[in-house]
Amino acid sequence: MRPDHYSVANAIGAAIAQIGGEVDRIFAMAPGSRDEVPATAKQEAVDRAVAAGAAPGSVQVMDIEEVPIAYLPGNATRIRVRAVGDLDLT
Repeated sequence: MRPDHYSVANAIGAAIAQIGGEVDRIFAMAPGSRDEVPATAKQEAVDRAVAAGAAPGSVQVMDIEEVPIAYLPGNATRIRVRAVGDLDLT
């Protein structure tokens, strides 16, 4: 049994999906910048989602991952942030 319009179901799903932005970088965590660096990464992910077509007011940070890297100097930390938002229809 096939529902009506089954041949375009994938296109409809893609059209209503949220727009995303992601940052995956290694940051040097200077002393005293523990709160500042993740906030910078979050803002960059939000900016990338908006640049990809998301409505600015709808973007939310969905995932943040911080992994300290022991073999690099300067308290290096890999930070991965993913932000998504609704399509900007204006």
